[in-house]
Amino acid sequence: MQTKLISLVKERLTATPRRRQAATSAGIIGVALLTSASIFATGPDAAPAAHIEKAWPVSVTRVRPQMLQPNFSAFGRLESNRTATLRSDLVARITEVNIKEGDWVEAGQLLVKLDDRESQLHILEREAELRQHQANLASMRSKLDLEQHSSEHFNSRYRVAQAKLKRHQDLMAKRLISKSLLDEVIAQSGQASIDYRNHVRELSDLPIQIAAYEASVAKADALLAQAKLDLEKTEVRAPFAGPILAVKAAPGDHSNLSAALVEIADANGFEVRVQIPDDYSREFHAKTGLYSIKATAESGAQLSLTRVASHVRAGQTGMDAFFEFNAGSTNMPALGRVFNLSVEMPAQADLIAVPAQSIYENGRVYAVSDNRLVGHDIERVGELESLEYGYQILIRTNAIKAGDDIITTQLPRAITGLLVEVANQEDS
Repeated sequence: MQTKLISLVKERLTATPRRRQAATSAGIIGVALLTSASIFATGPDAAPAAHIEKAWPVSVTRVRPQMLQPNFSAFGRLESNRTATLRSDLVARITEVNIKEGDWVEAGQLLVKLDDRESQLHILEREAELRQHQANLASMRSKLDLEQHSSEHFNSRYRVAQAKLKRHQDLMAKRLISKSLLDEVIAQSGQASIDYRNHVRELSDLPIQIAAYEASVAKADALLAQAKLDLEKTEVRAPFAGPILAVKAAPGDHSNLSAALVEIADANGFEVRVQIPDDYSREFHAKTGLYSIKATAESGAQLSLTRVASHVRAGQTGMDAFFEFNAGSTNMPALGRVFNLSVEMPAQADLIAVPAQSIYENGRVYAVSDNRLVGHDIERVGELESLEYGYQILIRTNAIKAGDDIITTQLPRAITGLLVEVANQEDS
């Protein structure tokens, strides 16, 4: 029965060419499915691969806290805190100009000469006036001396006239003299009294007159001094040694009260203005050891800090510090030039010097403990550049102790716990 059923199905499947083609395709698909199932059923079981953590190779440096002197580089501009614009109080023709812009002059050196003929005439006039007042004063003093010597004479005449009048009055009372004689004696006594009082008044007025003449002499002397000062103003001299910044005078021109003739800078006032980075402003504000801060210019000249500005100028973010060249410094740059300075701060204890590659995120380093990184926040104190180690950054932290290792390699993904392999353990 079963055989007959299979034969019947087979006949129907192969009854037409189309059915025979479909039966062949179904047979191929069935064989393929049986083969795949057999492969999966008899294949080996796949075990998961074990994960191996990568160890990043790094270099380290051994921590050695010590007393170090931070320094940093900054740009400075050479200025002068004393710059003079020379003018003249006289209106006169300019006869000489002895300097040019850029010349170096010494204190007292003649720079510009004005026509002095009018000033010379003023001096002669004032000298004549002074001599006249001195002569008047001498005459009054002689008159006072004469009056003082005549005092006894006038006093004696006055006493004699009074005594004579008293005698004649007594005689007249006894009717021994005539009335006309008494009148004559009274007139003589009155004249002697008038002369005596005039003398006393003159003697008391003479010191006042002498004082007035003395004042006239003093005034004439002051006017003469003013005339001599005007003569000195015809010579414009350097008030101090330094470079000539500008010359605005020419022979044949005329000076006036407001026109500038020469601009000059004081060499002793040369100083370098340096803008202090914010990282170091705290040390400058602290004032402790402030004036032990030194600087070295590109030329090798040594400078010392003199003062710190009390405010921040518009357009700046940091305050200004002023350095002056030490005595004996040579080859100073030109006024107004900008140049590089190495500023040396006071030495500080417990500082750690690390290369720039050790700093992450501008304030973090990584130590190595059991071949894994441990991140620590640090305080950047400054920089240090030496011939032995080159450029280094000085840091301070209480989390890292002497003998710890800090990596000196910049890793792309440095995080706490990262597995590392120290490549220079013997040199750390």
